[in-house]
Amino acid sequence: MDIFVGSLPFKLKEKELKELFEKFGEVTSAKIVKSKSTRQNKGFGFVDMPNEEEVRKAIFELNGFEIMGRNLEVSISEKKDKSKAKTTKAPKLNSQGKLFVKEGYKPFKGNDKRGNR
Repeated sequence: MDIFVGSLPFKLKEKELKELFEKFGEVTSAKIVKSKSTRQNKGFGFVDMPNEEEVRKAIFELNGFEIMGRNLEVSISEKKDKSKAKTTKAPKLNSQGKLFVKEGYKPFKGNDKRGNR
């Protein structure tokens, strides 16, 4: 099971995060999310543990646990469903390559220079 760990201290290393959760059982992986541009820890990460009972015990014990002056936020991770992800639609273009506008729709208020109302 995947566990979300928030409010991580910026100096915490992945090895230390893994050791923190290993007290409650087997840890498959521990990953701290970092900024691509600065390589700075973003303050959250994920821990994967195979045993559901150990996961629940770790969450119960570590949620609110203080480490390096910060209280951890620990919960079961909710996976993003890629099929339900919002996608932005490309604007519709007419045959001249201009933005298609429905009949009667005026994109702005004011005087219409074409003489149409």
